[in-house]
Amino acid sequence: MGVTVGTWHFDETPGDLPGDETSAIAAIAHRLEAVTGLRVERRHEGRTLRIPTLGEALFDWAFSDRTISVLGFMPEHPYLWENLDAVMAAAGGRPDAAAHVWRPNPAHARLRTRWDNLSPRDRFLLRMPALLGCAAFRSPAVTDGSLMAFAPKGV
Repeated sequence: MGVTVGTWHFDETPGDLPGDETSAIAAIAHRLEAVTGLRVERRHEGRTLRIPTLGEALFDWAFSDRTISVLGFMPEHPYLWENLDAVMAAAGGRPDAAAHVWRPNPAHARLRTRWDNLSPRDRFLLRMPALLGCAAFRSPAVTDGSLMAFAPKGV
């Protein structure tokens, strides 16, 4: 299993987030909860954010002058990362454009909503990160925004 790197740049240090790292991570956690409606747990002295519903975590936060970077597991979770980007953008951040870091995917823009607003099938699929990383999910036939192609009938 690898890691996904997310990096955001801010015009001010670091946007409207609190000045110390632990408080900034706590503020990001609260904002992520507000945006998604999901519980976000702080672990490892507040430096890891765990989202139990998704089985995902954001860890190894790094803060420099006007930049915040964070790691997550591979494959990147589209719901988590799109909503993290929404939180960072609201704080004044812009995603890094480097090829090796995560960037917003226009096909996943519709995931920038509360968890309860997603269809039952989408919620089912988004709870299965291994399925999200399979080659079929990333194929052009599925990137039209529809996650439903992989959900079992009746979900």
